[in-house]
Amino acid sequence: MELFNQLIRNQKYWIRFELGLIELEGKEYFKEIYHRVLSIFDFLFDENDTIMLIASINESIGYRGNDDLPNIQRFLKDKKLIYGLKCKTVPYEYDKEDTEMRTTFYSLMVKKEDIRRGYLFQAISNKDFGRKPSIMGNLYLLNLTRNTLLHMYDDRGCDVYGLNKENLLPLYHKFRKWILDYNRIQIDHMFEEGLYNYSESSTEMENRLKTNRIRVKETEINLYEDNTCVITHQLEIPTKDVEECMQEIEQIGFTIEIDNNYNDYIILKVIKTEALALIDYQTELMFLYSKKYNGKYGGWSVKRVS
Repeated sequence: MELFNQLIRNQKYWIRFELGLIELEGKEYFKEIYHRVLSIFDFLFDENDTIMLIASINESIGYRGNDDLPNIQRFLKDKKLIYGLKCKTVPYEYDKEDTEMRTTFYSLMVKKEDIRRGYLFQAISNKDFGRKPSIMGNLYLLNLTRNTLLHMYDDRGCDVYGLNKENLLPLYHKFRKWILDYNRIQIDHMFEEGLYNYSESSTEMENRLKTNRIRVKETEINLYEDNTCVITHQLEIPTKDVEECMQEIEQIGFTIEIDNNYNDYIILKVIKTEALALIDYQTELMFLYSKKYNGKYGGWSVKRVS
């Protein structure tokens, strides 16, 4: 558990991946979740790696409901492995003054082949949907061989932690397209790639956010209801830089179309389906990519997903 605590608390190197896509529904939504998390899991864990499966439950002292137990046994191919389960209870970390709360950690040493990983990730995905299988609390997969930690928190996404940059850099390169846009700039800075060394001034940020507020108001779309939209950004990029610019932006999950082609520059349409409520994060990305490739950011337009 020492390595687990070190990774969770220090959080110097980590990547947050988006799993559930807002534009998908029903079976397709969950199919994409399983594809992504299983791909990340298989990349992080080899057959010979030593894995610690950890479940944590927050509970009131003196209360123990059967529904709160993690029931780790169902995630194992060989049920007899459960006899190696260890348990540790500590004060609730996020409220030192609440003496009535505590966190119980259950840990078990396993190998990759021991885990019913499809069933496990399905249970985590169902946490907020009232579907079975499901799980209470949090479940982590700690790779003691590679010093990395995988935490799928629910259907929306998962975090991967490492002790150093080198541990996670191959993962960053392999699944860069799936990194959550909200954290992308921060994560690029950790790995000193992508938009590392590019930023906007306080005046540029203020003007960008002000423009966003005006444009959102003009759309008359309620950000507190379903506001899934196809958002199109316009970038004016010098012809000499446009190929490299397009390659990088396509690597992060946006679709690109050439709008107009002039002698010295090209107008790009950069498109992604996303909640309009997240427009500030998208425009920051597009503004910085325009700056990185010596171009101009020309703003955005939006079309409601029917």
